Amino acid sequence: MTKTEKRLDKAIRVALTQACEQAKEQVHEFSWLTHTADLKKLPQSLKVSCYCKELPITAEQTQLITSLIIKELSAIDLAINAKAIAFLKE
Repeated sequence: MTKTEKRLDKAIRVALTQACEQAKEQVHEFSWLTHTADLKKLPQSLKVSCYCKELPITAEQTQLITSLIIKELSAIDLAINAKAIAFLKE
């Protein structure tokens, strides 16, 4: 992994950690999230998996979590499609 890729990976992890912490504060059912990405093929390779204690969660909760993720990633100039965010049961 190059230095640039390491910096990018760290920035993604920091942004997603921020989104995760905000989501945990605002959505009781939300537990944690993880991601996968090929750093050479961003942003199309980025996938985020959100884990919830119970599913389904409301459309408003889904939209809130999705918005938090998109907002935090856009702060590091990384655009993600809402379709790349999955909601799964723990």
